[in-house]
Amino acid sequence: MLGSPRGQAKRRTGTATHPLDEATSGFSRRSFLGVLSGAVFLAAAPATLTACSGASTPQATTAGGMTEALDKIVPTYKPLELVTPDIASVNGSTPGFTTIPSLVKSVTEAPGSGGTYTAMTPAWWAVPPGLPRNSYYAQVNEQLGATIEFQVNDGNAYADKVQTVLASPKDVPDWMVIPGWNLPPRFGQAASGVFQDLAEFIAGDKVLKYPNLANIPTAAWKMGCFEGGLYGLPYPGALISDAIFYRADLFEELGVQPPTSADEYRAVAKELTDESKNRWGSEDVWNGAQIMFGVVPKWKQEGDQLKHRFETEEYRAALEWTAQLFADGSVHPDAVAGNAQQAKPRFESGATLMTTDGTGSWHEALARTLPSNPRFDMQPLDYFAPDGGTPTLFRAQPAAIFSFIKKADPAKVEEMLALANFMAAPFGTEENALIVNGVEGVHYTRDEQGVPRATAKGTEEVTSTYAFLVNSPIVNSMVQYPGLVQAQSEWEARQAPNVVEDVFFGMQIQEPPKFASLGTPFDDLAKDIIRGRRTMADLDAELASWKSKGGEELREFYAGFLA
Repeated sequence: MLGSPRGQAKRRTGTATHPLDEATSGFSRRSFLGVLSGAVFLAAAPATLTACSGASTPQATTAGGMTEALDKIVPTYKPLELVTPDIASVNGSTPGFTTIPSLVKSVTEAPGSGGTYTAMTPAWWAVPPGLPRNSYYAQVNEQLGATIEFQVNDGNAYADKVQTVLASPKDVPDWMVIPGWNLPPRFGQAASGVFQDLAEFIAGDKVLKYPNLANIPTAAWKMGCFEGGLYGLPYPGALISDAIFYRADLFEELGVQPPTSADEYRAVAKELTDESKNRWGSEDVWNGAQIMFGVVPKWKQEGDQLKHRFETEEYRAALEWTAQLFADGSVHPDAVAGNAQQAKPRFESGATLMTTDGTGSWHEALARTLPSNPRFDMQPLDYFAPDGGTPTLFRAQPAAIFSFIKKADPAKVEEMLALANFMAAPFGTEENALIVNGVEGVHYTRDEQGVPRATAKGTEEVTSTYAFLVNSPIVNSMVQYPGLVQAQSEWEARQAPNVVEDVFFGMQIQEPPKFASLGTPFDDLAKDIIRGRRTMADLDAELASWKSKGGEELREFYAGFLA
């Protein structure tokens, strides 16, 4: 477990990225777990509008009106500069620390006043022991001056758990974590009925009494708005969630230059493919192709009209290009067969030389591969438009997970917000080091670079529990992997000028439940078209069916949000 305020797919190790369909859907479980396993210090909608408009129907709300409503209830953004990164953020890119800084304090005294609170969180790893057997919980609670009793649940079954708990308000804990992809239908109504509207406590300049919360970017707060109120404490995400990676070490060995256009990608993949040497140029890069071709996350605005991404020329072009890549014979046979589970081992072994994945996979691959192959070098391609020009990259959603405080008397809410302020302490602070790593000498030791290394007790006890309740803006501090911080931070900085926001960026919109499965047939259809089992004519037929079964009604629903 290594260090920044974010990290761990099995515990909490790692720097940040982003869960797909994930490459274009804003965020999902896959992208978020990429973020989770990507940060280091321990080396780290109902038929109503469920957004901060308060409107009961989308037709009553414009995007401009929604923005104005949001601006009135979200906290003021006041960034902290407690430690200086070695690689600065560019247009929202992730800052990088190539060395571990000396720690500073951001909270001068215990924020709690002795309260005890239950907190429900997910875990996609072994559930840690609870109190009183968990010394990590005991130490953090002591520093908080309050007791948080965690109810940790299997992340893979968390959606069902959330629905069960919300169905019985008396069972709702004091503090409840809900990932964005687990928000149930009509959640906005549930939020306003069960959870505390935090706007009266932290809207605008009221948040300045909690400096670490004020350090969270505005866009992340907006994602926590429902039914005209501010309910969610956010876990901020990265600017860019996914990359197309290539094996730089093997490209150099083979004398091949990385591609800089869609046509070059196919040509390079074909050149690299040599079945006799068990080497194929590419994995299934359908998600990366959608990014390359500028496929919008969901809706594209053309004048006064909305087009669903399935209807756009970019989506068609990405499908046709990926089908050509498969037809070239350049994609590994197991990927053609649909075996995505072994994509990472194939890439890391050199059986495939280009792949697409969440950026959090970068440090994970280094951790797995460098001990046995010190020359292993994976690098992300700079994104390009299909013709090799400037790409259009859609910004990932600014928050992927939220926590909600159950309605309580003001004194308790204020105490929990003070605790949240401690937990949201940024990288480089003593508070963040405690939340991420535990206690030095007990849960971790430091290596020669000053990077925390988990002890056996740390491995068992320290996971993303407090961090799920609220988190600080992400940083990259994985100095334990030579060159990674500089390469990843500089790559993201190069991509950042090409990042744009889609028309509904940052809006927490839940579709009416009747549309929940409307787009499902397109997933299997895309797989079949890419593999040559169906044609683009089938896409046209499916679009016609989609429109008649609710697509036009869904378009009207979203059009209600536009000015």
